[in-house]
Amino acid sequence: MNSEKTLRLGLIGRDISYSLSPRIHQWGLVTLGLYGEYRLYDIKADEIPSLLRSSEWDGLNVTVPHKTLVAGLCNILTEEARLSQSVNVLFRREGKIWGNTTDGKGFLCALNRLVEHPISVRRVLIIGSGGAARAVLLSLGRHSAIEHVVVASRNPEQTERNLALMKANCTVVSLEQAASELIEYDLVVQATPVGSAQVQGLPLPQPFRFAPIAHVMDLIYSPRKTEFLRLAESNGCRVQNGLLMLIGQAAASFKLWTNIPFPLERAMKELLPELEVA
Repeated sequence: MNSEKTLRLGLIGRDISYSLSPRIHQWGLVTLGLYGEYRLYDIKADEIPSLLRSSEWDGLNVTVPHKTLVAGLCNILTEEARLSQSVNVLFRREGKIWGNTTDGKGFLCALNRLVEHPISVRRVLIIGSGGAARAVLLSLGRHSAIEHVVVASRNPEQTERNLALMKANCTVVSLEQAASELIEYDLVVQATPVGSAQVQGLPLPQPFRFAPIAHVMDLIYSPRKTEFLRLAESNGCRVQNGLLMLIGQAAASFKLWTNIPFPLERAMKELLPELEVA
């Protein structure tokens, strides 16, 4: 790729002023000597089609609440995006808009740093059934050590129908059942907006209790430590927020747009500490 080309990148979402994606991608551009900008498109659903048709972007990320909507607006979906019916990255090839999801890659990047011995993880609970949760579910399906994955949802019947289209090997339960059985899981992945600055509270009804040996990941990174993570940590669990996943999925997006590997390990050493206190 011509390093002098000015890349026009950005993020589509709602109420996204808190996003750290601009800092991550600007860091990547500067570190690799590329020219470009990464801007926020805080837009409503009905504004998205005109943006996608425009020529003002080279690559876009997509976040809540638009991931599923955007999947239906793409010319071509990758297999992971098609199965999860969720898109978090857009790029152009030969005049066509491609939709992909790098959430799964970002999740595995984070998981490999959270769990010292991945083979020890046998039973997994995913709280939530949105785009990020479905991408996590797909990525876990390739993890041979895992014996059982459970998805907790506010609407189990609807979630079962949706996941049947993915042919996902999992069990769907209510939030109440997940709360009562929480102590049974080695890995808990919180993939709802509950606990964020915008949606305060806990994703499961109390009371619930973690297994002290559990690993708990909350995909939220603002705040850096949600109430759910604080409870898990106070119970002796190893915890992680969504920053590592954010950097991991950003790295995969960056590679799609530039065809240049993102300096991920360097980012973990130099950029991550800055973001933790940002």
